[in-house]
Amino acid sequence: MKGVSRYARTCDEGDDVRVLLIDTCGDEGSVALSDGAAIVAVERLPARGSSSALLPAIGELLRAKGWVLAELDGIGVVTGPGSFTGVRVGLAAAKGLCEAAGIRLIGVSRLEALAGAAKMEVGVAVLNAGRGEFYVRVVGAESREVLCGMEDLRGLAGGGEVVIAEEKLVEMLAELRPSLVTVSVEDALPLVLRDLQSGAVDAAMVDANYVRSEQQIYAKPKVVAESAG
Repeated sequence: MKGVSRYARTCDEGDDVRVLLIDTCGDEGSVALSDGAAIVAVERLPARGSSSALLPAIGELLRAKGWVLAELDGIGVVTGPGSFTGVRVGLAAAKGLCEAAGIRLIGVSRLEALAGAAKMEVGVAVLNAGRGEFYVRVVGAESREVLCGMEDLRGLAGGGEVVIAEEKLVEMLAELRPSLVTVSVEDALPLVLRDLQSGAVDAAMVDANYVRSEQQIYAKPKVVAESAG
């Protein structure tokens, strides 16, 4: 059935599913190809150069494998949270490629990918949001993602497991005894396959996961005026 649009097709476990993965949320972006549950090719993008290197890297991976974009089962893109520009670059590219090739788009949370990489069942996955704030995924019976400061993070952690993906947080969160876990584009694959198998994928609903609202993103830091006296 290769070469046919797959918007309506569900992918049962065991299918020969081929997926392109894109992650440009962090300092270093990556793209990968998967065949079933196996990653078969990965290309790391230069730091701060994802926007110009992304499409050429995708083209090179596909050529090297002899695959055609329209024959893939879908594209999985990490939608954030992370670099505001990086999130937009990856998502825009993924949407454009899916539209052009007539294949499905699956968006996954970077925080969920981090929790998955750590094999976390209960606890919190944390990324640095800047401004003294943190992106947090609370993992448990009712998983959710929030933006919070240190005081609220202490409460959410509750003395349980804390995983981070950035070395800069090791010292910042030392009191919570976090585990540093490497998270990469490959960690998005199980989440992408899960959503492909569900068949409940609507490209129009895939959007950037900023956690922080756009009003918060564009807000200027408050400046405290110095006393004239």
